[in-house]
Amino acid sequence: MWFCSTREGYQGVNWFTAEFRDVSWHNWQPVDFDPAYEVGELHISSDGSELYFASRRTGGAGGQDIWVSHLSSGVWQAPEAVAAINTTDDEGYPALSPDDSQLWFSRNYGIWRSMKGPDGWQAPELIISPLAGEPTLDQAGNVYFVHHFYHQNTMLEADIYVAHKK
Repeated sequence: MWFCSTREGYQGVNWFTAEFRDVSWHNWQPVDFDPAYEVGELHISSDGSELYFASRRTGGAGGQDIWVSHLSSGVWQAPEAVAAINTTDDEGYPALSPDDSQLWFSRNYGIWRSMKGPDGWQAPELIISPLAGEPTLDQAGNVYFVHHFYHQNTMLEADIYVAHKK
């Protein structure tokens, strides 16, 4: 498993791996990934060759953007901004569909989806709004997300919902 965490002894958000053995997780290790990439939430393609993450690093469209790094000869390459989906607003929480044909992410308190075409990621469309974010998908294509409830600019709760694929 790969996961993001803020942990004692580390600066900022870092990526770690862990092994699942004997019904529990063992051998947690930091991932050898350049901290200059300013990593955030991550998602790895089903074949393990692409790693998508959110970052405020320079070189994107502005704010927090979605980036991708490609695995080549066992080494993660310098990240590239996913230009087709990034805007001056904040994009975050990338999640790929199980077949890697869809990239889901959060923007402006909504959940967006971009479809992969022959020339790469297409212009995204808003799928779930308002106050929804942090999408993830299961094998059946159902979308799980967090819905935030605010009152007078104070978040009172954040509940998990599912949108079932028809």
